[in-house]
Amino acid sequence: MAYRDILVHLSRDRRSPARLEAAVGLAERHGSRVTGIYAHSRPAAQGRSNLIAPADASRERNRQRSDPAAQAEGEFADRMARTDVLHEWRLFQGNPIEAVTTCARYADITVVGQTDSDDEASITGLVDNLVLDAGGPVLVWPYAGSFDTRAETVLLAWNGTREAKRALSDALPLLRQANNVIVFSIGTDDGTHLPGADASAHLARHGVKADARHRPASPDIAAADVLLSAISDYGVDLLVMGAYGHHRLRELLLGGMTRDILRRMTVPVLMSH
Repeated sequence: MAYRDILVHLSRDRRSPARLEAAVGLAERHGSRVTGIYAHSRPAAQGRSNLIAPADASRERNRQRSDPAAQAEGEFADRMARTDVLHEWRLFQGNPIEAVTTCARYADITVVGQTDSDDEASITGLVDNLVLDAGGPVLVWPYAGSFDTRAETVLLAWNGTREAKRALSDALPLLRQANNVIVFSIGTDDGTHLPGADASAHLARHGVKADARHRPASPDIAAADVLLSAISDYGVDLLVMGAYGHHRLRELLLGGMTRDILRRMTVPVLMSH
């Protein structure tokens, strides 16, 4: 498996350039094509020519500054001009969540930003819907901090569920490039079988050397807190985990740990459902 198609959601939020940089970094290392998607609810300008006369250049720059979609398209074009990565730009009018989710089903991995309640341009519900409906891995980029897609230390949250196995398989291209992979589990240790050992052995057969680590569950400490603590203790660059949740009567419901990690993440998170 390889990431041949990478989709990145771009918008007016302040972390959009960081997501684009992450998508380009992934593409350069995996030989991928990058598709930038921008979706908004108002009509886009029609019939715009790519050929701009010198006398019109100033007006075009002013138009881009006043049109967020045009500005995003210009920033995308500028960044892609500095790389050999194949790329495509898509502009949609309509519901951004529906547009990004639909396009994600034709990509190997989708890069999207963590919801930022302090940024009015951040789209509430986008990450939640993508994680459950994209049909593939979603790389969630934090709204705070500086990160590199060249993750040296990756932590795989493992509990033996279908979602965890899906995340393991979806993350293989990244796990193969990491220097240090940790299969991390939380729960009861029966003293005879190290949790995560079977997953580590499975990864070894895919050329990934992984160490199984385990911490006991505690009724006084939330699982998300244990996981976030491990990320800090082990110097983790990327968290890989299964996303838990479902739709009930059209209401999207994420599991408690999934919701907590998406809200409090301290490193990029690759989630699969």
